[in-house]
Amino acid sequence: MDLFLWIGSAIGAVLGLLHGAYLYRKITARASAAGAAGINVRGLYYAIWTFALWTIFGSYVLAFWLVGSIGSLTVRLISRRSTT
Repeated sequence: MDLFLWIGSAIGAVLGLLHGAYLYRKITARASAAGAAGINVRGLYYAIWTFALWTIFGSYVLAFWLVGSIGSLTVRLISRRSTT
């Protein structure tokens, strides 16, 4: 169980880093268009929170993704058998 939590947190950290960088770029681009220059504190704040939340809840996202994948596969198999 500990390994699953570590793997989920690591995946969440990677996704959080990517998502945080995306948010920072979007918010900074919007602020630059309005004439602001330098480091965007609001964008940095959003990026840090995004990274933290993805890291904290990464194992939950991984668990729900696995359950959803198994459920989707099961439904496809059941529907394929009933139509033939």
